[in-house]
Amino acid sequence: MTESPFSRLEPRLEAGLRRLGVTRVCPAERAVRLTEFGAIGVSGALVNVALFLALAGALPTSRAAFVAFFGGAVWTFGLNSRYTFEVTDRLRRRFARYLGVCVVGYAVYTALLTATIQWLTLPYWMASLSAVTGGGLWNYAGSEWFALA
Repeated sequence: MTESPFSRLEPRLEAGLRRLGVTRVCPAERAVRLTEFGAIGVSGALVNVALFLALAGALPTSRAAFVAFFGGAVWTFGLNSRYTFEVTDRLRRRFARYLGVCVVGYAVYTALLTATIQWLTLPYWMASLSAVTGGGLWNYAGSEWFALA
């Protein structure tokens, strides 16, 4: 990982994850990386929502949603490339792969949301939480093993 202002937090984060027992099922470095990826993902969701709300009245909903999704993906790609994963010199290739992973992650999110609401009849908050978790785990795995590797 690139030296960052957050590098002083990583040992504390690792110690906390060890205390919680997370490192018994996942190597410490991967647990820290997953936590960082999740935090960046939350910031990307906020960027997505802010862009969507800013554009929803000015553009058709589908276009506003696309711009918001793309803006959030660009935001998280930049932060994950800088702080979570090793940087390589193939920026365009990594970005194209990352967008591909995010598109599939969005499909996973949509499928889980639909399934948990329509078939399992879960409450919206629980369905949304499970969909975000499933899509986020897909995005992490795809980023770690394919897009940003």
